Amino acid sequence: MLESITVKNLALIKESEVMLRPGLNILSGETGAGKSIILGSIRLALGQRAGRDIIRRGEEYALIELIFTSDSEELQRKMEELDIPKEADGTISIQRKIMENRSVCKCNGETISSRALKEIASMLIDIHGQNDTQTLLDARNYRDILDDYGDETLVAKKDQMATFYTEYRRVCEELELALESNTAKDKDIALARFEVEEIEAARLEIGEDETLDEKYHLMKNSQKIAESLGKIHSAINMDSGAGVQIGYSIREMGNVLQYDEKLTGMSESLADAEDILKDTIRSIQDYMENMEFSEQEFRETESRLDTYNHLKDKYGNTVEQVLEYADSKRAFIEKMENYEGYIEELKAKNDKALEDALKCARELSAIRESTAGIMQEKLIGNLKELNFDSIQLRVAVNADEANLGRYGIDDVDFLVSFNMGEPVKSLSMVASGGELSRFMLALKAATADKESIETLIFDEIDSGISGKTAWNVSQKMAVLSKEHQVIAITHLPQIAAMADTHYLIEKRVVEDTTITDIKRLGESERENEIARMLSGGELTETGLSNAKELIENARSCKI
Repeated sequence: MLESITVKNLALIKESEVMLRPGLNILSGETGAGKSIILGSIRLALGQRAGRDIIRRGEEYALIELIFTSDSEELQRKMEELDIPKEADGTISIQRKIMENRSVCKCNGETISSRALKEIASMLIDIHGQNDTQTLLDARNYRDILDDYGDETLVAKKDQMATFYTEYRRVCEELELALESNTAKDKDIALARFEVEEIEAARLEIGEDETLDEKYHLMKNSQKIAESLGKIHSAINMDSGAGVQIGYSIREMGNVLQYDEKLTGMSESLADAEDILKDTIRSIQDYMENMEFSEQEFRETESRLDTYNHLKDKYGNTVEQVLEYADSKRAFIEKMENYEGYIEELKAKNDKALEDALKCARELSAIRESTAGIMQEKLIGNLKELNFDSIQLRVAVNADEANLGRYGIDDVDFLVSFNMGEPVKSLSMVASGGELSRFMLALKAATADKESIETLIFDEIDSGISGKTAWNVSQKMAVLSKEHQVIAITHLPQIAAMADTHYLIEKRVVEDTTITDIKRLGESERENEIARMLSGGELTETGLSNAKELIENARSCKI
């Protein structure tokens, strides 16, 4: 349920907060008072695109905050999925701050994307305005309307239909590609054979390329290594280098060991140093002997490494990928050599996929037929309650297997006649504005027990109606408000009289500045407002008396 709306610096609103209640909440006010701003602020908070001129003149930003309460488990799962934190009191706060060049959306204090905001909003609130009734003028929307009315069986069958159709299209595309490739298969086979033979001729081994690379770099730098090692050998050899000095030091130390036993440790360290030096000299000599290789060996290593690098450039970044590429081409050659069999196999798959998709589509069509009958009966009852006494309606499901798609084979139409003696025609062709408004209300009433959304908003959905019809509309909205919180903007006293809570939107001038205010009306204020609506602006005793009578009649209807 929408608990409150806070608006700051938006158009004519400086700062306003509205605390909403369960049941039927009515917003009224004179034309131009700013009723559209209130609804617009809700749409803006829920992600509608904002123009620069929406910010109140002289202010840096506009702010809208909506506070909801909901115990929907599905909503809680969605919030967890989007990493939106939970509030301790269970409320859901949606806030949007609109600045000149950007806007920021938050849910429970966490900044979220507009996509995430719309996902959350779609589970909290459903807004119907005059523009929304225009969806009834496009027959392409009727199938979705019927499907939304359906139960879990229809939803599951639609999901299954989408899976079958996706598989059918995949096989179709594979078959089309195979038939197109048939003309060029000889060239493709020849190329695949060449590639496989090139890879096989190289006799690749996993890891050999790394070994070759190390060996090549060693060979390439062998002269530099040999020169450095030669200099080191000269510097430390036992005949003329550091070895001579260590040998001399050991002999001198031996001459004085007898005089102080503390010199023993130093003598042993010198002996160790001599041993280490001798080992290092032998290692250098061995390394230099093993480094010797011929020019031919270097060229062979370089050529072998070039082979590896060439194949990796063509077929993969690693030896493993090159070998996998060869395997895939061998499979391709095998398939191409039996190409006619491959095409026949694809044709059989295609026929089976089409058969499965059509079978599922027929089952979906049967479920839609059953759902259409139930919806049709419910809509007729609701429309009669909205003063369509002579209504004729058929929710038609037209199946055509030639129109197979991911949604099945059905087109849906609402065939209707609002007047006695007139033949039924598509709703998209015959409905007036007032008729569309009532049809939309009848539709919402029909789906009310299926809707998980707690808050419904109607923006002047009473357009084009009056008198008894308006009274019937108000009664239907009252019925809706028993299961949902309903918020309605209206000009009609019959609908306003049915309110559980009534709010007045009015415009006034303060210090040469126009501002819009909204306030909840007490009983006497409500009577005055309905009297104004009845009389067209001037408050009279007759108007007040009629207003009280209208409110009393509304109360008796709700008992």
